[in-house]
Amino acid sequence: MIDVLGNSFTMIGAAVGAVLLCLIQVYQVHSYVAAVVEFSPTGVDGPVVPPLTVANNLYRYEEFVLEAKKSFADIIVFPEYGLTTTFPSNNRTMALEFGQVVPQKSDNGNPCADDNQSIEYETVRRLSCMARDNRIYLVANLIERDDKQGAGTMLYNTNVAFDSNGTVVSRYRKHNLFGEFALNTTTESDISIFEAFGARFGMVTCFDLMFQHPAVTLVRKYGITDLIFPTAWIHELPFLTGPQAQASFAYGNRVNILASEYNVPEEGHSGSAIILGRNPNGEYIATITQEITNMLLVATVPTDTNGPNNNEQENGIIKGSLGQGKSKGLRMNKNLLLTEDKLEDYTAVPLPKNTLDSSIEACNNNFCCLLTFSIKKMDIFNFHYQLLIFDGVRTHMEGRYETEMQVCALVACSDDTKAGCSKPPSDSSYSSVTEFNKISIQATFKSNVTLPNTLNSQTLLPFQLSDYSFNVNQQNFFTVIERAEPIKNIHTFGIYSHDYLL
Repeated sequence: MIDVLGNSFTMIGAAVGAVLLCLIQVYQVHSYVAAVVEFSPTGVDGPVVPPLTVANNLYRYEEFVLEAKKSFADIIVFPEYGLTTTFPSNNRTMALEFGQVVPQKSDNGNPCADDNQSIEYETVRRLSCMARDNRIYLVANLIERDDKQGAGTMLYNTNVAFDSNGTVVSRYRKHNLFGEFALNTTTESDISIFEAFGARFGMVTCFDLMFQHPAVTLVRKYGITDLIFPTAWIHELPFLTGPQAQASFAYGNRVNILASEYNVPEEGHSGSAIILGRNPNGEYIATITQEITNMLLVATVPTDTNGPNNNEQENGIIKGSLGQGKSKGLRMNKNLLLTEDKLEDYTAVPLPKNTLDSSIEACNNNFCCLLTFSIKKMDIFNFHYQLLIFDGVRTHMEGRYETEMQVCALVACSDDTKAGCSKPPSDSSYSSVTEFNKISIQATFKSNVTLPNTLNSQTLLPFQLSDYSFNVNQQNFFTVIERAEPIKNIHTFGIYSHDYLL
């Protein structure tokens, strides 16, 4: 069942067939209709049998394309590893069997019109024909095979974009691999851009969102307006659940995001979204599921950001749902894997239980931030909010990858320990009864790429941009996130920044 909670959309339980969430355009601005697919591939439970696995998933892709066209979609995005499952990413022999030859944009290749009938071209040809036959732009992720003369076979995690004629208009090879030891990476990150419907699209994949190149570079140097994001993201509390990280990037960089997620909740995968990061209200639709789910999300995306911005009457979209019944969020969910960030190097300051109005200033290394708050209602016997501050190097996958970060955030923790701040919202149920009159967090960062980071404890989805104000001084990088009206259900509320300048 589907319902609106706060300013968010969530979906609970198993979905039978494709479930459609639709945002309806009510003001005539320049726009396009986007569709993203939350998809659990055939083969996630095994066995994975190339090419049968791909053939089955291609058939299912065709069903989603037909469904998207019923909603007048102009573009559809499928997830990372949606055709192959993630298994071949760490199995070179299997990855070679899945490998496909992909034409470059410069070749003006239209695989559907090509005479090449080889098995290494079949998947690309089927996708091209899917786009052409349905007159839709289509983005799919696959394992690309590139037989370089003298260098052997290279295998890439690749996004391919087809226009509505079936022509390849862009290709992106994932630069920042998350493990994926069977695959190769590019020496430098691809800059993959195409234009359609009055928008300027760029493509990245999953873990790329954590790095300057190519994700931030695409927005701030090359001026893309819309980011296509196939992903197999794994949720991590308290700052990096899927739609939370997507919204953080979208709002901080003022870019729309079309995120299509690989769905295996017990492994931490779920969370597709369409986020209007260029809209001052930051409207979005998103889903997080606790059971294997296949569903379609559709939204009208304005390309005219100078139009009116009243989301209730004029601009772009109205939030709407086709489901029945009441959604209760994911607070008591036991099937969705939520991994935990290691916070031992953070400075953590518990909020006092004996006062309703206070300010806390604290530092980590030489980075300091100020929290000012007023509480309207709380349970003094069950209250473990903490201010977390960090300035240093974050590692991923047991130290294999590093990113420099600065973070300042209010987090609902299960107890007064640092480790308790990575626990699921079900362990900090007091957040549903704690009501803040106002909250303000401010700090001066090293970077001008500072991002709002929020999470609603009831829905496990981010707060909408209209729920708070977020301001960055581009001269000295002084950043403020604040809420001036009463608010409940805060799990995370803060500022997240990577230590690089653009």
